[in-house]
Amino acid sequence: MSVITLTTDMGWFYASQMKARILSVNPDARIVDITHDVSPQNIREGAYILYSSVVHFPEAVHIAVVDPGVGTERKPLIVKCGNSYLVGPDNGVLIPAARRLGMYGVYEIAENRYMAGRISNTFHGRDIFAPVAAHVSLGVKAEELGRVFKDYERMDFGKLETGETVKGEIIFIDRFGNMVTNIPGDLLKLKYGDWVKVKISGKELEVKFLKSYGVAEKGEMLLTISSSDFLEISRR
Repeated sequence: MSVITLTTDMGWFYASQMKARILSVNPDARIVDITHDVSPQNIREGAYILYSSVVHFPEAVHIAVVDPGVGTERKPLIVKCGNSYLVGPDNGVLIPAARRLGMYGVYEIAENRYMAGRISNTFHGRDIFAPVAAHVSLGVKAEELGRVFKDYERMDFGKLETGETVKGEIIFIDRFGNMVTNIPGDLLKLKYGDWVKVKISGKELEVKFLKSYGVAEKGEMLLTISSSDFLEISRR
């Protein structure tokens, strides 16, 4: 297993140090940057991006570092998901992606021999998660890194209320301004061309459910299904 992915909120300067640590353990690692532009300390946004990305990779080790609790009592985790692994802090950022891949075990990382020799209190991404992921890419098993951990932080994408209306949450806004909700795309059984009433922050809109952005008029609001299969509110 040679592919290691990185999802962080830390920008490129710090991410480059994580890559250096990976390559010092496994010079043949193939490192893929999913993003280093998660909004600072926005754990749920990082979880959504990881969730949306992992299914498109072959077996890999996925590192996610959105870690406002670094240096506290929060645990470092590795999650076994079939032939892939997720590595990161115990704050929920790994869990939606792990559920999507199929969770086979959650372990607290405790074996110091797989970490850096000196561990910064403020950069576990470089000194714990990166070297651990590199060792796993070389064949180290999750069971060798520590004990089974059951009291991990759960996370989902928010509560759905269903009935005559459906109430959800906006969980991600991309660089184009598209607003991804936590409402599954097939929940409302809509047909292309249907008009839908949408209420956001007290403002009510009536938008058309369309196949894609390109079939809308320029400047028109629309409802569509995102590439991650959630309902998305967009403007052409």
